[in-house]
Amino acid sequence: MFTYWKLAINLVVIFAVFITQGFGAYTREIVNDKLPLQERPPWLQTCKRSNPNENKCFRQLFEGCFPALAAGIPEIGVKSFEPLNIDQVSVSKGSGNLVLSGGFQNLVIRGPSNATVKRANLDLDRRLLNFELELPKLRIRAKYNLKGNILLLPLVGSGDVAMALKNVHTTVYTRISLRNDTQTGDEIIHIDEMKVGFEVGAMRIHLKNLFNGNEILAASINSFLNQNGKEVIGELRPDLELGLADIFHGLWNNVFSKMPTKLWLD
Repeated sequence: MFTYWKLAINLVVIFAVFITQGFGAYTREIVNDKLPLQERPPWLQTCKRSNPNENKCFRQLFEGCFPALAAGIPEIGVKSFEPLNIDQVSVSKGSGNLVLSGGFQNLVIRGPSNATVKRANLDLDRRLLNFELELPKLRIRAKYNLKGNILLLPLVGSGDVAMALKNVHTTVYTRISLRNDTQTGDEIIHIDEMKVGFEVGAMRIHLKNLFNGNEILAASINSFLNQNGKEVIGELRPDLELGLADIFHGLWNNVFSKMPTKLWLD
């Protein structure tokens, strides 16, 4: 005997697998053979090396990078953050109440560039870099093709999937090291470890052609998920936090590796 709550949680586990494994492609360092910046661009502020947080300087510097990151910086091999595109994500889970295989294609994530930096601190002595972001909305769209079982129900289908997260508050804690770029010898920041926490104000999910086109069951499950979005997110928070750490780790290392400290620390 199973309840709609158990079914809903297992459905959204699909998205936890999707986020943690799909974005997990960024766990490994992004290969980028472009040379680091050699001149300071207009969008890059400078701070005192002895106290980069004085007068909230590092917070302003950090937030000032977002418009450039949204557009992309091709001369240093940093792709646009807005939207964030992922070609394909394979999914495989073969035990417990969820047995699933297949994947997601043509993922488009919109909203990361609209982040507001609430706090950002750089401590070079203790090798710490921490920040808090608020994102008003994240929208994810993709195609899916899945086959498996959720509890007692078969899941076979393909179609469109959409998810929206509102009022996302993210806290990021990192341990860093100072390294030298292998091509120029310039000092750069490298993120060695990262931990992410987040809270979501609301969530919306819509799955098309769910349960192989059973519109009645699909409508019931979509409705239930949307009515209990915060509870569902709460159940999935540990997996989602690991997935976000995978995203940010690779993306921010790719950025900092192309921004020598000589350009923004006096």
